[in-house]
Amino acid sequence: MAISKKTRVAVYKKFDGHCAYCGRHIAYNDMQVDHFKPQRAWNPEDSGTDDIENLMPSCRMCNHYKRAHDLETFRRYIAEIPRKLQENYTYKVGVVYGNVLENPKAIKFYFEKVRDTNATD
Repeated sequence: MAISKKTRVAVYKKFDGHCAYCGRHIAYNDMQVDHFKPQRAWNPEDSGTDDIENLMPSCRMCNHYKRAHDLETFRRYIAEIPRKLQENYTYKVGVVYGNVLENPKAIKFYFEKVRDTNATD
């Protein structure tokens, strides 16, 4: 999909130059535009659109990891990372020696934190 410069600027401004998912600041030229609801969903009724409401600013890492998944699948994949890492021998050594600190927590995306903060204002 070709996104106009006007739309790209609007997407970038949605979260003041931050990735909607991890919250890191991203340069305008490094921003990728993610479809919040994927365009190619398994069920065509769940497919997203090119409307600005469905477009999110994303860093390359988050956009690559989310791919064409819906938000809850993306959240689950991130939550599964510690379990997957625990299978790695180097990770286990790091935990034993205190170089790796395990910190399981619920995954809350940046846009959710911003939304919750704005809701309490």
